[in-house]
Amino acid sequence: MVRMENKLKKTKKTFENELLQIPLTKKELKNLLNYRIPCLCCGKEMLHPDIYMNLMEKKELSGKADDAIKILEPFENIMHPVERQVFNMLKSLSAKYPDKNFKELLEIKKDIHELALVKIQSSIFNKVSFYRRILPKKMARQLRKLMIKTNDIIFDPEPHKPFSRRIFIYKLKNIIRNLESKTIKEEIIKIARRLPRSSDEVCAFVVKNARKRPEVIALNLIHSSVGTFEHLTPKCMLGLSNSLNFALECSYCNNSRHHYPIPVQIEENPDMPRNAQLQTDKLIALCKKGICNKEYIENLREVLYWLSDRYINLDISKLYLT
Repeated sequence: MVRMENKLKKTKKTFENELLQIPLTKKELKNLLNYRIPCLCCGKEMLHPDIYMNLMEKKELSGKADDAIKILEPFENIMHPVERQVFNMLKSLSAKYPDKNFKELLEIKKDIHELALVKIQSSIFNKVSFYRRILPKKMARQLRKLMIKTNDIIFDPEPHKPFSRRIFIYKLKNIIRNLESKTIKEEIIKIARRLPRSSDEVCAFVVKNARKRPEVIALNLIHSSVGTFEHLTPKCMLGLSNSLNFALECSYCNNSRHHYPIPVQIEENPDMPRNAQLQTDKLIALCKKGICNKEYIENLREVLYWLSDRYINLDISKLYLT
């Protein structure tokens, strides 16, 4: 905790010293998303938010699936893998049921995907529950209570509140936070992180979205790809809201991080250092064309280096080649 505070103080001091020299305005930073920028975290190409906003006005997305498909097809190549699989499934189903909308098509597949999802979840919950045998009694009781409540949710066909992977992991971390064995603690959390997300399992996407309106389902197929401003130092930790503290990330990676420090984000996304370099190389290429600002790239390298516990050490040597 002390180490993190010192790191934030150092970064905050750097920001304060450079506050009057903001490398890019928000408008200029947003403009970079017109140039097929890869996400800092996952490396996938991002969609300009203005394009997404225009799609929100399309009434056809709430109508017949065939009409919605025609609108979304130009963006198929930048959909995340699961969303693309679901999109192809919807295209196949719409050929059989031309009068149905996206919601009605997903409802056709919901039961079989819900069964597949529960099987995956149950297997992971059983592995987590195994650790009750070696946990201190109080922790074991708390874990048992959590697992009973969780099983009640996933086996209820119409739960009051749907299961949340994020909340489950948060509660699990709280239960074992004072566990002496760091190795066992990491093992338990590593297993819990295998729980399917709608971004990495088709069955999770179908179950989560089948209860939503057809236009929302349509937009969710591309929402993960929308480019956003990620606060490198979270706002709750006094992070600034300007380009000294902004990086470009897709909506999914930004929302997944919440307020966690970057090293935790890297744990969930081991390829993040490599993907950050891919984005940097693209920004350097744009800088050579006069589109991106040199100081923004230099600042991004420094901030990422310190906030990632030196895991992300960007090579910006090409920036200085003529």
